[in-house]
Amino acid sequence: MNKEQIKRKLRIMKRKKWPFILIALAIAVAVALPPVISAVMTGDRLDAKTPIPLTDVIIKQTEREKITLVAHRGYSAQAPENTLPAIQKAAEYGFDYVEIDVRQTKDGVWVLLHDEDIGSMCDKSGKLSSYTYYDLVPCNVVKGANIQDYPGLKIPTFEQALKTCLEFNVKPMIEIKDYTPEGLENLLKIIEKYGFTKTCSVISFHRRAVEIVRELNSEITIYKLVSKLDTDEMEYCLGNPDMGVSFNANQKANTPEKIAELKKAGIPLACWTVDTAETMQKWVDEGITTFVTNQIYFHN
Repeated sequence: MNKEQIKRKLRIMKRKKWPFILIALAIAVAVALPPVISAVMTGDRLDAKTPIPLTDVIIKQTEREKITLVAHRGYSAQAPENTLPAIQKAAEYGFDYVEIDVRQTKDGVWVLLHDEDIGSMCDKSGKLSSYTYYDLVPCNVVKGANIQDYPGLKIPTFEQALKTCLEFNVKPMIEIKDYTPEGLENLLKIIEKYGFTKTCSVISFHRRAVEIVRELNSEITIYKLVSKLDTDEMEYCLGNPDMGVSFNANQKANTPEKIAELKKAGIPLACWTVDTAETMQKWVDEGITTFVTNQIYFHN
């Protein structure tokens, strides 16, 4: 076999291998991409942020006294979100309310976690719903604002969170991230156990979740979470005046005209996530007084 024949054979072999190489590269990218996307999506939100005192926000003093600030996922600007230290920090910074996200473990225990996968916060990964609470205990929270100050931090149970709210005199705003009807019944029992039925609020993007909560309890304060007040959401919210509406303060579709229509219907309103003076002032001017925030606080 001469040199030309050898070269031609090598070229043919390379052409035959290319599909396999491309497949291998595709598999490698598919495996590597989700963690990269997760890191990009959660990275900034888990960083510590500069606290902004309400006194730096340009609002008339008479209006400022009416404002309710809710610490988003605890005071997540200063401590890892949805942890007991974040609740404590909220109290230290003068918040009356603390928003927390709740999910159920495989064995039905309510715990605090925003994302479906525990890897967004912990040193292990996998869907929370695939872990029993016993399996979850060894996991450590290793991400979040000033995490270096909180070694050995754990995902707290909902009960632990409510105990901390009682200890530090803050009221919970409880976001239901996922649920079962039986789980919601248990959630309300826990709320009642710690005496928060008339002082907490329950919020969710899931329509059926807030409907079940209302069916089970006529007293508890409920807000339907809304990202975009489109025609369908407006019809739903106006058709359920016994629920409040908490809307995305940064969504252009949520116009002052739509907010005015909800207000005219007597629907309680709140908005999220308000982290700048300009955004807060815009909605204060529209009559909104309840704000979920990562950074703006009352006082130390």
